[in-house]
Amino acid sequence: MSKLQAFDHITVIRMTRPGNLPYDANMQTTSRSTFFTLDEAQRLANEQHLACAEAARRTKRTLIFSHITLLRLCGMSVNVPSSLNNKLLHVTTNSTAQLLHMRGIQSHLWTKTMTHTQFGDNIAGVSIEQAVCQMATYCDRDSLVMIMDWLTCGNPNLKQTNHGALEEFIYGIGRFPGVRVCKEALSLSVEGTDSPQETELRLGFPVAGLPSPEVNPLIIDTIESNQFQVDMAYLEQQVIIEYDGAYHYTRDRWTYDVYKRNRLQSLGWKVFTATKEVFATETTLHHFVMMVADAFVQADKAIHQFGHPNW
Repeated sequence: MSKLQAFDHITVIRMTRPGNLPYDANMQTTSRSTFFTLDEAQRLANEQHLACAEAARRTKRTLIFSHITLLRLCGMSVNVPSSLNNKLLHVTTNSTAQLLHMRGIQSHLWTKTMTHTQFGDNIAGVSIEQAVCQMATYCDRDSLVMIMDWLTCGNPNLKQTNHGALEEFIYGIGRFPGVRVCKEALSLSVEGTDSPQETELRLGFPVAGLPSPEVNPLIIDTIESNQFQVDMAYLEQQVIIEYDGAYHYTRDRWTYDVYKRNRLQSLGWKVFTATKEVFATETTLHHFVMMVADAFVQADKAIHQFGHPNW
């Protein structure tokens, strides 16, 4: 059953593993954000639930939704490229005799053990972990990392699963199409992220020859007895990477960000801030990544020469 939780002026329905859905028939919102937000998740979940309910009315059989359809029912707001037809609803069965031929629905066969959760008349969903594995056939590694990061994000009201559950499922069911991609993506996914842009940045640094940065580390300000959580950092090199989405564009948040970054720089940290313009093209993203890479190299040289970065 779904769990209701109060959040500001709205009622949030939190999805808990494996299949309760963040569905609220009275919730209407058009808010958009590049961060993982509750209102965006509920809007998407509501839209997908209505589409699934309409399809269920056209058959007497219980539809077990899967793949991207199940993830959207979870409220996943990240658009990842895949070879699936996103205009169709995707359902799964473990018997060829049960494969459906219905308008607007693509039916898939899953030969492994399958559990599902009922959440409405003639409507059910596979487990979140199974849906992730099923997507591996249709999207590349980095897209699967995006999916895993969203499902294990830092917002406790949106977090759907964790790496332990994903690992247990992926390594426990034996071989399946996409198993290699799933294992690679899991090794690169990080729990507790805040936005797909942070994931995209993080995946870009190893391409430039850098190690993956620490995610959400705390930087201690001993002078003012304070601490700051940053999006990503290379701690030894004292290089920080922050992403400013729409969440940062209020006056209070902007004022705090300026104070925070000034303090960090005064403490000897090099701070890079990415905005949506950085992600406009592959070229602008590459330029940003290379700026960070140059700083990393400079810091490494200073560490070897002086024992510490020299910002």
